[in-house]
Amino acid sequence: MELKSDPNTARQAEQANHDKPRVGFVHNCYTTALGKLFQESVKGVIERVIGKCHPLLIRYRVNGDKERYREGLKNPDAVFVYDDPMLDLLNRTLKETAREYLTDSDARRKQKIVCQSIDMLLMLAFEDVYYRPLLKKEMQNVILAFAAHPEYLELTQDEANVDAIFNGFVKETTDRRARHAEFMRLVREGR
Repeated sequence: MELKSDPNTARQAEQANHDKPRVGFVHNCYTTALGKLFQESVKGVIERVIGKCHPLLIRYRVNGDKERYREGLKNPDAVFVYDDPMLDLLNRTLKETAREYLTDSDARRKQKIVCQSIDMLLMLAFEDVYYRPLLKKEMQNVILAFAAHPEYLELTQDEANVDAIFNGFVKETTDRRARHAEFMRLVREGR
């Protein structure tokens, strides 16, 4: 298969330096080698690792109880419940946000991956005496940093456009390339 060069090569080269916010994808995930590497290999491996680890965490969390394990596979939220108010708040807030904003035609898969990642992170803080204070210190530092620079949390116009398109883009299609092309067309048009 011959890889096509992207028409936005100069913009992509500039954005690949990571010195400012990006608009669209630096490397097209269907037509460029680096885009395919990230989309198919890097993200694929991350998703598989999360998918392999999450059931193990469920088994650990239910103390090996087979019935609770089977139920936990169907409804992980029933297993990952925290009596620590900070962890409970993070768990609810992060998952509600993921479910509210990941709404495209691939929402189920994306929400599952994000929620499983949240479970993994919070379980580390819940179970390991080292990670809980580290998580609290990191959150304190992040909150203080954003309190000093609230403008960093404001969406740029490009980000607002992408967000509006992404969250409104629920066109059902099994052709990922066609869906991606349509999505990028809408992003370029600023809709």
